Amino acid sequence: MNTNTFAWNTVSDELRKKGFSFIKNGWSIIVNNKRINVRGCNIDNGMAQKTGPGWNRLNPEKFDYFICVSFDNNLNNVRYFIFLKEEVEEFPYVVWKNTPKLKNIMYKQNDEKLDKIVKESENNWDKIINRL
Repeated sequence: MNTNTFAWNTVSDELRKKGFSFIKNGWSIIVNNKRINVRGCNIDNGMAQKTGPGWNRLNPEKFDYFICVSFDNNLNNVRYFIFLKEEVEEFPYVVWKNTPKLKNIMYKQNDEKLDKIVKESENNWDKIINRL
């Protein structure tokens, strides 16, 4: 199972537990006409071990909310980071060819404001539940 499939499945389960019905659209979940983009990060993989857990090439124009899911090789230690579109827009652009509008979120940003956004996003389901 790839990281995004696991992330999508766990977020879907959490939303069901919270009483929401939704439809799947690619790696997004549509709830009450709001698009929630979901991505996963295996914290034990080589890239995450080098740079730290993160989610890259995010286009905030394509979602209303973004849920990052991190977990280990055994699919344990699942952590959810829930972001509003406006928060993702605060993060740095990807340093990558042909991706001028895409953003990166790293667990540790080395930026006080962004680190605070990440910390306050962990398991903060109220951020989206109260708006859906």
